[in-house]
Amino acid sequence: MSSLPARRQAAPAIEEAALAQRLLDGFRRLSADPAGGVTRPAWSPQETACHAMLAEAGEAHGLRRHVDAVGNLWLAPPGLDDRPAMASGSHLDSVPQGGNYDGAAGAVAGLVCALRAARDGLPLRAVALRGEESPWFGAPYVGSRAAFGALDAAELATPRRDSGRSLADHLAAEGFSPAAAGAGVPLPEVQRTTMFWELHIEQGPVLVDRELPAAAVGAVRGHIRFPRARCTGEAGHSGVVPRHLRRDPAMAVSELLMDLDGLWARSLQEGVDLVVTAGMMATEAEVSAPTRIPGELIFSLDIRSADAATLDGMRSFLARRCSDIGRARGVTFDLGRRVEAAPILLDEDGRLAIEAALPEPHSMVSGAGHDAAEFARRGIPAAMVFVRNRHGSHNPREAMEIADLMHGIEALYAAIRARAG
Repeated sequence: MSSLPARRQAAPAIEEAALAQRLLDGFRRLSADPAGGVTRPAWSPQETACHAMLAEAGEAHGLRRHVDAVGNLWLAPPGLDDRPAMASGSHLDSVPQGGNYDGAAGAVAGLVCALRAARDGLPLRAVALRGEESPWFGAPYVGSRAAFGALDAAELATPRRDSGRSLADHLAAEGFSPAAAGAGVPLPEVQRTTMFWELHIEQGPVLVDRELPAAAVGAVRGHIRFPRARCTGEAGHSGVVPRHLRRDPAMAVSELLMDLDGLWARSLQEGVDLVVTAGMMATEAEVSAPTRIPGELIFSLDIRSADAATLDGMRSFLARRCSDIGRARGVTFDLGRRVEAAPILLDEDGRLAIEAALPEPHSMVSGAGHDAAEFARRGIPAAMVFVRNRHGSHNPREAMEIADLMHGIEALYAAIRARAG
C-alpha cells in the first residue's frame, strides 16, 4: 500500500501542532512575569495582546474576528454570520505567576477545531473568553458570566487585585460595555451558541499517574466551603491541665478532620465521589506557644463532590459531628459563612463521543470549575476533554506536551463532527 495518503493526512496535523506551539510560545512571551511563570490579568494589556495574537492566527487562515460587547473573542468562517452554531474554546487569562497552559491550551484547541470545521463545512466558532480565573476580581468565570449579562452591580464595582480599579473601569478602558455585562440578558453571541466544547489541561495528577494522554470529563464537582470556621475552647498550661478537664480546640478540630478523612476513605471504597480539604489551620498568632493549650483555632473546609446528594449528606454529617465533638470536648464550633456551588453534569452524548475517540477511552470528573460548567449551568450543553499535564496548575511548572494536546484535539473534533452530523 502506498504511503502517500498517510503523508497527506499527516501533513495538516503537523501544521496544526506547529501552529499550536507557535501560539503557546507567543502567549508565554507576551505575558512572562519577571518573578516567574506568566501573569495575564483579566482585561489587561497582556490578556488583550494574547487575544490579538489568536485572532491574527485565525484571520491568516480565513476566519473572521468578532469581539463581543464585554471583550470575548469569537472567530468564525465567512458565511456563518448570525447563524446558530457550536463554539469551542477556553480562557486566556492566568493566575498571578501561573502556568502557560491553563486556559490557553483550550483557546488554541478551539482555533484548531474551528479551522478544521471551516474546511469540513461544519458550524463551529472558536472563542477566547476573558477573566475565568478568580484571583483578579474575587470570583470565577467573569468573562463568560458577563457574556450572559449576569454580573451584578457589586461585582462590576469590585477592584482588580493589582490595579485597585473596578471591573467596570477595566471594561470601559478596553472599549467594552459594563452595562451589557450586567444587563440580565445574554449577548447575541451566546444566544446563538448551540453547544460549548472545551479542552483544558488536567489540573491534578490522575492522567500522569494512569499514563493517559487525555480523558473525557463527565461532570464538574460542586462544593461546600467554609472559608473561615472557628473552634473556641479555653487556653491553659500544657503541663498541668488533665485531659478530662481540657477544652482544647486543636484536638477537637483534629478529631473532626480525622472523622471527615475516614468518611472520605469509606466513600471511595463505595464508589462515591468526594474530596475533602482543610487548607488553613491556625491558632492565635500573638499568644500561641508550645507550652500553651490554645484557646481558639481558625480553620477552613472545602468539600467537593460531583453528586448533589453526597454534598447534602456532608452538611448533615458536619452539623452532627460538630455538635457531638463540641459537647464531648467542651468546645464550640462556628463554621461561619458557607459558600456553595451545585455539581454540574456535562453533556452525556458529548462525553461518550469524546471518550470513544480517545486512544484509550477514559472518563473522569473535574474538581475545579471551568467556563464549560457556566455554559451548562445556563442551559447550553457543554462537554470537555482533559489533557495530561505534569506538576499541577496555577504554577509556573505546568508541563503539557504538544503531542498530548493533539490527542485531545483529535478526540474533541471527532465529537464535534459527530454532533454536527
